[in-house]
Amino acid sequence: MLCRCDDTGKWIHPPLERSRFTGGPVHFEEVSGNGTVFSFIVVRQPLVPGRVPPYVVGLIEFDEQPGLRINAVIDADPASVRIGQRVRLRITELGDSGLRIPEFVVCE
Repeated sequence: MLCRCDDTGKWIHPPLERSRFTGGPVHFEEVSGNGTVFSFIVVRQPLVPGRVPPYVVGLIEFDEQPGLRINAVIDADPASVRIGQRVRLRITELGDSGLRIPEFVVCE
């Protein structure tokens, strides 16, 4: 779920208490989870719990709106990830922390 402006219907991420477009109210609404790799890096240091380097952190643009982007791990071989590649969101456990985070997988 992501934040959305009540007045314009535009998505807002990161979420805000008031719309950056109108100053009006916002609400949370479910997104499809489908998107495209806008940019990415290969991380070679152990920074994310439960991830053994090398792994990919991508900037993903959701299908819902141009410019609606989120950073997240892409669960794929770093050598196979490409800008423009289609991905799908899933929620996964963050190591043994008990926390759940967004993660993307490459669409077949």
